[in-house]
Amino acid sequence: MKVNTHDTISDLYKSFSLPLTQRMDFTIHSLSQIHKKLPFHSGIFRSNYFSFVFIKNGSGIYTVDDQEFVVKPNTIYFKNPGHIKSFKIKTC
Repeated sequence: MKVNTHDTISDLYKSFSLPLTQRMDFTIHSLSQIHKKLPFHSGIFRSNYFSFVFIKNGSGIYTVDDQEFVVKPNTIYFKNPGHIKSFKIKTC
């Protein structure tokens, strides 16, 4: 299993071929505007930055290390650097 490591959120976006360019590594985005084609599967990656994710609407699976979390509306995730992650977005 190949795990891509990303030092910045911009690196992560580039690896997913997302149409986002930015100058700083703090983002607030609506996933429905970014992921036009669903379902979206991220692949496995390790991030070397903190992640704070708020799910207002939508569904999917967020995997951290060996643990799967069901993504549903009004859910918040906070992760430290270094974890192996992936996500599947079913609906936005």
